[in-house]
Amino acid sequence: MATVLLLVIGVLLALTGCLGGASSTTKTGSTEASAAVGRNMAGPNVQVYIPASVIANKPKPWDLSTPESAVRSYLDWTSYAYRIAESSAATATMSPEEEVRVDSAIQYGLENKKITDMQLTSVEFGKPSKTATSTLLPLKEQWSYSYRSVSKGNKVIAGPYTVNYSSQYTVVKNQNGDWVVTLVRAEKTGGTLK
Repeated sequence: MATVLLLVIGVLLALTGCLGGASSTTKTGSTEASAAVGRNMAGPNVQVYIPASVIANKPKPWDLSTPESAVRSYLDWTSYAYRIAESSAATATMSPEEEVRVDSAIQYGLENKKITDMQLTSVEFGKPSKTATSTLLPLKEQWSYSYRSVSKGNKVIAGPYTVNYSSQYTVVKNQNGDWVVTLVRAEKTGGTLK
């Protein structure tokens, strides 16, 4: 339901010409300062500071050759995108519809002056099921989260928390023949996340 609502909002923004916008990045010492004017999906105008070391700590290159490797890449790159507050870092691993959802979550955090620092601590893949157009992959995931300030130093403002999910990832082939995540359904099964 929330995914559908976010998709509708994205379509409405596109129809009214609000999508797009520029972002600029300037270095200040050992910290990156990103001016979030419009951000990816018409997000708030927030000055965001990300340490250069965090930006440089990218996951290994994505592998979109199989449904499982695509989900692993999605998990790595999406958590990185949350840490640097830039959904565009992970777009190669997902469909446009999923990008709207991820970007909306990042923008919601920025509206509240926080960045989500999330780390996958364990993952267990279940048996995939295939349809004519997609593959469904069940997962059991455990994540560790902290919320950090967008200000210099990125002070922890909440957490760390843990959360466990029982998830189902829908993976499809895009026009380039790569597997990408198009939908995530997750049910919280435990943990301390509030």
